[in-house]
Amino acid sequence: MHGKSSSHKVGGIGIVSIAGGLGQSQLDRRCGTTAARGANMNQGLLLRAADARDAERIAALHVASWQEHYRGILPDEYLDLRAADERLAMWRERFAAPGALWVRLALWQDEPAGFVCLLPDEAPERGVYLDNLHVKAGQQGRGIGRALMAAAAAEALRVAPGRPLFLWAYQANRDACAFYRALGGEASAPCEVDTVGGRRALALSYQWDDPSCLL
Repeated sequence: MHGKSSSHKVGGIGIVSIAGGLGQSQLDRRCGTTAARGANMNQGLLLRAADARDAERIAALHVASWQEHYRGILPDEYLDLRAADERLAMWRERFAAPGALWVRLALWQDEPAGFVCLLPDEAPERGVYLDNLHVKAGQQGRGIGRALMAAAAAEALRVAPGRPLFLWAYQANRDACAFYRALGGEASAPCEVDTVGGRRALALSYQWDDPSCLL
């Protein structure tokens, strides 16, 4: 969406409401965040690569997060009646298509708890695009969101060293925006965008010029 008109539709924004800690001392030193975290926040957490066999798991996490956080942003009719089928079709198509797609699934005690998706070729002139980050309701506070962000940052550094990592979030998703600010993301000015479901909403991007601050 960067540099495009306000009519651009953003499919993966407004990402998450999460808290917790992974490598918190590193974040404190390098991104300027300060918070006390338990030493064992990430016991029971596993991140693994996702593929086509995980399409239903990813879609279910995606829709549940939208239904929790996007009330008032997307139409209820879309969230309740159409989102599940559309997101499942989208993820099946993404996993089947050629091209760069990087997805990590978070498991908490072997149960799906969140995921992150990068589309490295979406806007290479700007950097590496983080398309989706979601953490399951009830799983916040365990460091899952930070772990997913750290994994995404490491991949961004691998595929595009020296390039920023960036994402888009709905301005009304205040928890998501607060999370990204806490991680040192630099916010853009809000702009109006088309949403899935046929509405318009204000969105802003967050960018990390040096993704290593998230490791």
